[in-house]
Amino acid sequence: MDCTILQSGSRPFEDWYQKELSDDGRLTLDSLLKVNHKTKDHLQWMGFRGFLKGKAREHRIWELGYKADGRQYRVFGIFGSVRKRAIVLAGCYHKMGNYYPPNAINAACEMARKVKEGKVMFLERKIKSDL
Repeated sequence: MDCTILQSGSRPFEDWYQKELSDDGRLTLDSLLKVNHKTKDHLQWMGFRGFLKGKAREHRIWELGYKADGRQYRVFGIFGSVRKRAIVLAGCYHKMGNYYPPNAINAACEMARKVKEGKVMFLERKIKSDL
């Protein structure tokens, strides 16, 4: 699974992962990614909530959901041109029909656009296998 890095060197997903998630949130997400990494069909991924609608639809942004710390978390991503490459764009939490931060979907759309335009680099995020 890859995470995007902007040409400027910022790492939005990794920053969210390190700064916004608790230890429980990180462990739960790592476990989810480990299981999904072994699952061939993304429609069978644990936590796969489908593709987003609205303006995110044109970018084919998908959503993973999981619960930790009494919160519903969401991770947005797209599939890359390389087979079996999932590109993580953003993370947030979801409560009562709203995403926090409120611009999470817009940020994911912007990141997806930059990926398609070749304006980002990728950092492969190793799936933790010791969980």
